[in-house]
Amino acid sequence: RPGPPLTLPQGRPEEPDPTPVPADPYLLLQRSRGTRRPSGLEWASWLTDSWVELRGSDPALRAGLATIAGSRAVVVAMDRFAGAGRPALPGPGAFRLAQRAILLADRLRLPVVTLVDTPGADPSPESEAAGVAGEIARTFLAMAGLASVSVCLCVGEGGSGGAMALAHTDRFLLLQGSVFSVIGPEAGAVILYRDAGRAPELTRALKMTSAELLRRGVVDHVAPENVDAVRGALLDALASATPGERDSRADRATARALLAG
Repeated sequence: RPGPPLTLPQGRPEEPDPTPVPADPYLLLQRSRGTRRPSGLEWASWLTDSWVELRGSDPALRAGLATIAGSRAVVVAMDRFAGAGRPALPGPGAFRLAQRAILLADRLRLPVVTLVDTPGADPSPESEAAGVAGEIARTFLAMAGLASVSVCLCVGEGGSGGAMALAHTDRFLLLQGSVFSVIGPEAGAVILYRDAGRAPELTRALKMTSAELLRRGVVDHVAPENVDAVRGALLDALASATPGERDSRADRATARALLAG
């Protein structure tokens, strides 16, 4: 029996970000982090009809047994607004909840939908000591072993391993104004250039915009920032995906990059 709809805390964005999508990648990155841009929890509320919460210890990630257009699914949603004064960064507890949700979907043979929005996992000493790296790896393994269909929708910023673990899905969708990269530009600039001030330069070099990612075969579809359009794209992906397609995306993207020189 379906549960009640997912209700959002007060003060959350009530619609997709109405501001124009800038052409410059660094400005696009800043827009993806803006307070007017909904996070995964908002999109979970808009895309699902009912929600039964799976409880976890870290509010940066929520999970639920949900219905989407009348069909059951397990939804895992990041919530960057859960942080106090800064983006909520998922720690070990968040990834343990994700694993529980994925394993539940596997047992029930239900599809998994992940909604990604994070600059990366929590890098604090406490998080590292509690084993966040291992939990990210175990989340990757849970996604890789899933016998049912999985779809990821990146709704904001997808950064580093914290985003990649939940994007290891059979279909990978991005909103037009979203970005996705193997590392956040600020951290990457420190590693590569020893200068965080070069983050705008690295943002452009990382080719992290939706158009670039689609062209390179990293993502399967780019959706306009409209709830009806996103719902349609999600339903199409759930209906057409085949379990195990997730394993071939990296190979396809690599082959395309090699052909491009």
